[in-house]
Amino acid sequence: MTDMSTQLHEGMEVHTADGKKLGKIAQIWYGASVGSVTPSEEESCFEVHRGFLGREKLYIPCSAVAHVANDAVTLTVDSSAADEMPSWHRKPTWIS
Repeated sequence: MTDMSTQLHEGMEVHTADGKKLGKIAQIWYGASVGSVTPSEEESCFEVHRGFLGREKLYIPCSAVAHVANDAVTLTVDSSAADEMPSWHRKPTWIS
């Protein structure tokens, strides 16, 4: 499995599997999982700003990326599942 973090960059639009726009990538955090096939607590993730004026922040693990194309990211989960991911609403503790 390829680490999707190497294909991401700031400003990319992020969409759910059902085509809903979540927001844009504001920052990419490279964790211990870069180049690794085993997940870790320090999995690479990216910060997405969404909502009015981008005030809501999500921290989405790179393992949730289905594909990257045309300056956009598509996730493996639909919009309702994305909203129900409590860990995505908290900044990972390993990020300073």
